[in-house]
Amino acid sequence: MINNLNLLLAREGVQISENEIDRGYITQLLTLSIENGRILIATISREIMGKIHGYPQKIHAFQHMPTDVKTLVDPDSHGKGIGRKLFGNFLDKVQYEMPFIKRIELYTREHNDCNLRFYSNLGCINEGRQKDKMLITESQFETPLHMAWFNPNYGTQKGKSKNGSV
Repeated sequence: MINNLNLLLAREGVQISENEIDRGYITQLLTLSIENGRILIATISREIMGKIHGYPQKIHAFQHMPTDVKTLVDPDSHGKGIGRKLFGNFLDKVQYEMPFIKRIELYTREHNDCNLRFYSNLGCINEGRQKDKMLITESQFETPLHMAWFNPNYGTQKGKSKNGSV
């Protein structure tokens, strides 16, 4: 299953290149997500079709927000609601189980109108462009958009359950 996740990460073309994805990267991602944050994986017949992960930074000033949350869906499975369900479930986990998380941050590529609509429809707001933040080649850069979602249950003693009880 780890190899499927590795393949999925490489195929999706996230901010890291395929040669940067190795067992150490996957192990660190899984460990930090399981110990301090959340990771959700969508499978069909034991094949990974998508995943989302995020964990707060260890820096005190930023521990109220997982940064660089990544949602990945196998390109062959786009348009089937997998990403929406993963992201929605992730936000529910944060809202109802992690009231110490104030905001979720992520990036999407500026030219990806589909992703921009997807995240906006899930309640994320566009906080602006970060010109030439992503190095593609020595002379080519991309400008991502910085997106954020705010936890309505931030600061409560316990997150409220979906039925309203505490």
